[in-house]
Amino acid sequence: MEIPLESGGTGHALVFSDTETNDEISSGMMENPILMGIINVLGKNFINIYSVDRETHKVQVCRFQGQSGAYGEEGLRRDESYEKIMDIYIESSVAAEDRIRMHQMMDFEKICQRLTRIPQLMVHYRVRRSNGRIEYFYVKCARVGTAEDFQTVVFAFANEDMDVRYSEMEAILEPGGTASGRKLLIVVNDETDRKALTEHLEGSFEVISAMNEAEGMKRLSENYKTLSAILLDMSVPVCDEFQFLELIRDDVMLTSVPVIIITGSNRLEDEVRCLELGAVDFVRKPYNVRILKSKINNVIKLRESVMVLSALEYDDLTGLYIRQAFFHHAKTLMRFNTNQDFHVVVADIKNFKWINGTYGEKTGDQVLTYLGDTYRNQVRYGTVGRYGGDQFVAIIYGKKEIRMADMEKFIHRVESGAPIPNLVVNYGVYENVDKTLPFTLICDRAFLAMKSIRDDYEHQIAFYDDEMRKRHIRNGQMENAFVEAIRNEEFVVYLQPKYSVETEEIVGAEALVRWKRAGGTMVSPGEFIPLFEKDGLIVRLDEYVFRKVCSIQGERIRSGKKILPISVNLSRASIHYDNMICRYVKIVEENGIPFSSVPIELTETATLYNDRISKLIEKMVDAGFELHMDDFGSGYSSMTSLNQLPFDTLKLDKSLIDYIENFRGQQVIRHTISLAHSLGMKVLAEGVEKAKQVEILRSLSCDEIQGFYYARPLPWENFETKVIRAKEACKK
Repeated sequence: MEIPLESGGTGHALVFSDTETNDEISSGMMENPILMGIINVLGKNFINIYSVDRETHKVQVCRFQGQSGAYGEEGLRRDESYEKIMDIYIESSVAAEDRIRMHQMMDFEKICQRLTRIPQLMVHYRVRRSNGRIEYFYVKCARVGTAEDFQTVVFAFANEDMDVRYSEMEAILEPGGTASGRKLLIVVNDETDRKALTEHLEGSFEVISAMNEAEGMKRLSENYKTLSAILLDMSVPVCDEFQFLELIRDDVMLTSVPVIIITGSNRLEDEVRCLELGAVDFVRKPYNVRILKSKINNVIKLRESVMVLSALEYDDLTGLYIRQAFFHHAKTLMRFNTNQDFHVVVADIKNFKWINGTYGEKTGDQVLTYLGDTYRNQVRYGTVGRYGGDQFVAIIYGKKEIRMADMEKFIHRVESGAPIPNLVVNYGVYENVDKTLPFTLICDRAFLAMKSIRDDYEHQIAFYDDEMRKRHIRNGQMENAFVEAIRNEEFVVYLQPKYSVETEEIVGAEALVRWKRAGGTMVSPGEFIPLFEKDGLIVRLDEYVFRKVCSIQGERIRSGKKILPISVNLSRASIHYDNMICRYVKIVEENGIPFSSVPIELTETATLYNDRISKLIEKMVDAGFELHMDDFGSGYSSMTSLNQLPFDTLKLDKSLIDYIENFRGQQVIRHTISLAHSLGMKVLAEGVEKAKQVEILRSLSCDEIQGFYYARPLPWENFETKVIRAKEACKK
C-alpha cells in the first residue's frame, strides 16, 4: 500500500497498524546511543527509519513521520518478521518491473553478509503511485556496530529525486539551528544606527563595522576569507550609491561574500539595481531585529551549505565530480535528453597500489590528475566523475555506439602521454543503457564488464552484453535463493569413494555438494561454488556440508557400522572465519563421533603459509582433526606449507595425473610421492580414470586412489547401497 507523506517529507513508509507516537519511538531509541547516532547521521530528511534485529529479524520503528495507515484490512502486527513486512511492502508499493530485483536485493541475510564488509549500502528502486506516476526511491541500509559484532541493521527510506544533502549539511554546519559565531561586516554611515545595529547583532555574530565605502572595502579586503556576510546601509555616502557593490562585483575573490541591503527606500529601481549588482536580500527600515537576524542566518547558512556542497561535489585532487554528485548530474542529463542514446564507461587503473609503492604517492596523485584531465577533455557530450580510489566513470551521449577501434586509439593516446611508463587502465563499457534502471545499476553493469578482464593481461576493454547480463541475473538468483535452499536442504551431499592402491578396498570417501533445486533442476558446483566463494556464502555452505557428514557418521556409529572416514572440504573463507574451529568441534561432539571420521581437506592455495594460517591449523590439529592438502599441483604448491603445516595426506590434483603416462609427468609424481612419504604423509591421487594410470600409481607406491575409474560421486543413500554393499558382495 502506498502511504502519502506529510508535506515536505522525502521518506517512504512501512506502516504498522499500531504505530507509536514519535515521543514513544524516540524514548525507546534512547536506550541505544549507537542506534541514535546512526539515525542522526542519516539526516532528518530520512523521516521513515526502521531497525531490524539480526538474530530475531524483528522490526522496530525508529522514526515515523508519515501519515498513519496500514496494509490490508488488519494491518501489520509489531511482532511480524522483517521478511513478511518487506514482502508486503515490495508487492504493494514497488513498481512491478523492480519487484523481482528488490526481493533479491532486500534479502536480509544477504544484506547482513554485505554489511560485514562495508558499513552501509544503498538499494535503488521505483515506486508507482496510484495515479500511474513513477518516482525513484532508495533505501539506505547501515549496520549498528562493527563488522564483527553488529546485531542491528537500520533501514532508511527516501525519495531519490530529492536532494537530501542540503539538509544533512545544514544539520552538520548548524546543529543548533543558528549561524552563531560567524563573522559579519556592517557598513553604516550614521554612527547611532551603526552602534545600535552592532549592539543588536554582537550576541549572535562577530561584528566588524565600517562607517563608509572606503573603510568598508578595507575591512572586506582584510577579512574576506573569514567573512560570512555583509550588511550594507544604502545611505552610505559615495559618489555613486551603488559603487560599493560594483567594486565587490569586479573582484572575483570578494563576490563569494553575500551582501544584504538595509534601505529606507521603497524605489523598485533601487532594489532591481542592487539585485543586478549581486545583493542577495533586502531589509527595509524600520526593521524588526528578529527578522533581520533570521534573514542573516538564512543567508549565511545558504552560503555555507553551497560552499560545503561544492566542496563535496568535486574531488579535491582531480577536480571531477565525486561519485554521488556524478550520479546526480548523470541522471539529470538522461532526464533532459530523452531522445539520446547514452553510454557509460568505467576505468580502473591496473596495479595502482604498486604504482604508489614504486613511484611514491605524489607520482600516484599525478597519474590520477593526468587521467582526470584526459577524461574531462575527451568527453564533449556528457560528464565524468571519480568513482573512488583509482576508478573513474563517464556518461556519454551524442554517439550511436562506442567503437572498439576508437577505444583502442584512445587507450594508446592515454598511455603514451602518461607521467609513468607502462600505465595500464582497464575499461568497461555499457552501451545504449537501459534508462529505466537505477543509475547505480547502470554503473554496475559497466563495472561488471570491466571486472571480467581484471586478470586478463591481453585485453583492456570489455563490453557489457546479453550473455553477461544473463550470467549476472543467474548469479543474483542463486545468491537470493541460497538461504531458502539451505532451509529446505536443497544442497545434497554426494560421496566419492577412496580406494587403497594395494588392496583396492574402500578406505574412505570425500564429501562433495550438489544443488538440487525444488523443481528437480541440478545446479553444477562449478557454477555456484565460485560465486559463493566470492560473496562469502561459502562459509555457511561449508558448515552445512560438515553438519550433514557428521550426522551421517553419527547414524553409522549408532547402527553399529564400521567407521569409514569421510573428508570434508573447507574453503579459505571458512578458515579465516572467526570461531570456526570452536563451531566445528562442537558439531563433532554433538554427533558423538571421533574426529578421525571427518578429515578436513584444504586446498594448497588456501594453505599458503603465513603465521595466521599456521596458528589456525595448529588449533585444528590440537582439536583432533586430520588434515589433507587438496589439489596439490594445481596452483602454487608451496613447499613451505608442506614443511611447516601438519598434513596427514597429500592429494595429487587431476592436472598431474593427466600427464602420468608422459615420462616427465611420471617423474614429477614419483618425486612428489617420495617427498610426501619422507614427511610422513600418505598420498592420494584424484581424478584417476584409466587402468593404465592405476597401474603406474601402484608402481610409484601411491597409497590411495579416487576417480571415475572406480566410482563417480553418488548421493549418500546410493553410495551405501551401490558402493559399500556392492563391494562387500564382491568379497563374498
